Formats: sequence, structure tokens, C-alpha cells
Amino acid sequence: MPSLPSPPPSPSRRPVRVYFPCTGLGRQLRGFETFTLECASALRDDPRVALTVFSGGRIAGVETRVLWNLPRASRLAAFVGRCIRRDAYFVEQLTFFLSLLPSLVLGRPDLVYFADLNLGNLCWHWRRLTRQRFALLYYNGGPTTQPFTRTDFVQQVTPAGLESALERGESPDRQTVLPHGLRVPASLPARIVGDARAALGLPAERPVVLSVGMLDTAVKRMDYLIREVAALPTPRPFLCILGADGPEAHAVRALARELLGDDVLVRAVPRESIGDYYRASDVFALASQEGFGLAYVEALMHGLPIVAYDTPVARHVLGDFALLRDLSVAGEGTRAIAAALATPLTPAERLARHASARARFDWAALREPYVAMLLQTARRAA
Repeated sequence: MPSLPSPPPSPSRRPVRVYFPCTGLGRQLRGFETFTLECASALRDDPRVALTVFSGGRIAGVETRVLWNLPRASRLAAFVGRCIRRDAYFVEQLTFFLSLLPSLVLGRPDLVYFADLNLGNLCWHWRRLTRQRFALLYYNGGPTTQPFTRTDFVQQVTPAGLESALERGESPDRQTVLPHGLRVPASLPARIVGDARAALGLPAERPVVLSVGMLDTAVKRMDYLIREVAALPTPRPFLCILGADGPEAHAVRALARELLGDDVLVRAVPRESIGDYYRASDVFALASQEGFGLAYVEALMHGLPIVAYDTPVARHVLGDFALLRDLSVAGEGTRAIAAALATPLTPAERLARHASARARFDWAALREPYVAMLLQTARRAA
């Protein structure tokens, strides 16, 4: 892995102009939208970087440049997609790119930092046709297994992503491993217990199992989690699922009502409110195979027991702080959740989880490596 030394500040150098486009920002609640806001907030005041965030929608209290586009959820995007034989997500990125073009030409960025592959591809083609000089930095948070032919540098968020890329022949000189950054509080957040849970729609005395992710069955596999909780003996825990609607959201809600009745809460909440649900929960569970797992780190920093799919990514992010199981197997989730509920964490164990999250993923530890990555990528292209 190439090192990323921090270049010494030079008063004669202007800040590196970084464009940070995110087509779903302002509309979606994926990990990348969350990361974009966190990263922009952490780096905005650094004098070496002039960071501009471009979003697809407005966000109250957040400074972004909102670009016109056809949202992926709109009927018009779906219609245009059928006409050009592409999906609505591509149409969103294409129309967003067209709105971005004036800023690319007039703003003359040094670097475009992107995660949406189609948007990055469009920027690459524009650069190839016009010979405009800006670097492309791809944030592989998905992660993708496509060749990195249309970017200058790749940020892998876990060693597993780098290992996968090297196995298929990618150059190690064009990649680095740098995890998600989050704002991790200096101390372990206080729990919300008893009657104080009522404001969140949670029961006062029953154990609560929390899951955070899109309401779907293909990626986040919320249907698996619902079935595994439903298989627990009574009195079983209360299940709380927080996430935006995915294509199978209706089916997820219907399954939750069918199997759990009143023992489940499925809703989307504002980003700033999610921390309260972590504080009010007893166990965190996620049945998906994550590219990084922002929710893993959020559960760690709240000192929760964690049940997760056993993958190289989960082992790297969570280490010994989780019950890692093969969650492709029916019954494994049920047994793991039961074990987590049967053995509550001690105060020392909760503090250890929080300390691990703060030491590895807080912006205080990651700000300098991020700035170094942006500067190095921009200067390579120059």
C-alpha cells in the first residue's frame, strides 16, 4: 500500500480545489451520503483544501451546490431510462453531470472525488475529449469489482477491498486503504432506558434489537433478520428497523407485520435522530455483507453488542467486538441474537468498544490522512 505522507504547508501554494459530487445527497440515506456530509464537515476548514460539495437536493442547514437532475425515483427518470435502455439511477447521474459541466469548465477543479461510477465515467470521458486537467479519485465504498480504468487513484475503505483489487491485477501504486471517518463522541453516549424510550416508539422494559439500513431483501436482507427474530422464543425482543425505502420496502413491512405484529417498528428517521435509537437499544444486528459498514462503527461507538455476517470486512472493522456468524444459514441469526441478549456487556466492555471506534475512525485520527490523499492525487495528475 502506498504511503500518504502529509505535505508540509506552503504559503505560496493555493488550496487544492476539490469537487465532491454526490447525486443522492439531499434525497437518499445511503452510507455515501452520510460519509459525504461527514467528510465535508471535517475537511472544510483545512487551509490546504478548497472543498465544494455538489448535491442532488437541498439539505437544511448544510452548504452545498444543488444541481438540477432527474431523481432516480421519478417517473420521468424511469421513462428516459427506458428510452435509452438504462436504469433510472444512470439517468439521475447523467442529468446531474450535465448540470455539473459549467462548474467543471469555469471552476477548474484540481480533483473530482466521486463514488457514483457512472458519474465518474462521464467525468473521465469529458476530460478525455476536452483535455481539461483535473484528477479523478474514486471512493470504492461499495465496493465494485470493475476494473479501475477510468480513475487516477482509488480509495479502498478496508484491506479486503485492496486485496480483491490486487487479485484481479490492479496496480497497488494507484490505491490506498483509508476507512470511513465519523464524528465519534469523546465519551460513551449515555443509554436511554425505561419510560424515556416511549418518545422513540420503543417499549420501556423489553429488550430492543436494532438494525439500520435500507429496507430491502437483496442487499441489507431485512427479511432474513425479521425471520430470525420471529424464531426467538417468547417473550422475544422488540425489533426496530431504521432505513429508507428500497425496491422491496413494501414486502419488508408486510413480512414484519405478518411475523412480528406489534413487536416491531419499521421507519425512516432523520440522520440526527438515529443516535437516540442506538442509545435505547440492547443489541445491534445486520444481516448484510457490507463494503465497510458505517452502522458497524455507529454500534461500536455506542458500546452495543453486535451480531453481523462473518466476512473479511466485518472481521476488520469489528474484530473481537461482535458475534460473527454465517448469516446465510437460517437459525444462525436467531442463536447469535439470543446469545447476545443472554450475556449483557459490562461497563468496561462497552467502554472498550467506544474507545476502539474513536481511536480508529474518528476524524481526529483520519483528517490528516484524508488531506494527504487529496493533495497527493491532485498533484499526481498535475
